[in-house]
Amino acid sequence: RELWGALENRAGPDLAPRAPRDLGPASGRLQKLFGWGDFYSNIKTVKLNLLITGKVVDHGNGTVNVFFQHNSTGHGNISVSLVPPTKAVEFDLEQQIFIEAKESKVFNCRVESEQVARARKTSLCTYDPARSCSQEHTRSRAAWLCSQPFKVVCVYITFYSPDYRLVQKVCPDYNAHGRRPYFPSG
Repeated sequence: RELWGALENRAGPDLAPRAPRDLGPASGRLQKLFGWGDFYSNIKTVKLNLLITGKVVDHGNGTVNVFFQHNSTGHGNISVSLVPPTKAVEFDLEQQIFIEAKESKVFNCRVESEQVARARKTSLCTYDPARSCSQEHTRSRAAWLCSQPFKVVCVYITFYSPDYRLVQKVCPDYNAHGRRPYFPSG
């Protein structure tokens, strides 16, 4: 939860918006579609430690923020994108890149802030304490601002490493937060 303090308070200079924005008139309380950590993935293998968390906030004025944070120790590549609920979960990386580029145009979203920090350190190997291993640690954060028209925004995460592949799609349960049932049209 401490790691999310910077995003929640948005006080750090590294997370300042790229440009000033007008969210319109205040509509009272923000409605959480997700809460902190409501899309969450924690994977630990011999060579990899991966934590992905995030949240979606509906500002009640036609705009939605999507916040995401990733920490990993080990080697791998991560991709986080916003997709419609009809997006199929797929492992094929080449096909995935083509589909994501096409489907990203469905939403009226822009990157509001992003940060990536990488470090390399040498420590004892977890699988053989008699050996030294070089480990790569990556920490990244991103925030998107989306405005109408959109129906449902889902977070699509892919992670590829030499010994692990993860593909995950997380969509909000709009029925859990509204008085009226939500019926997706896509």
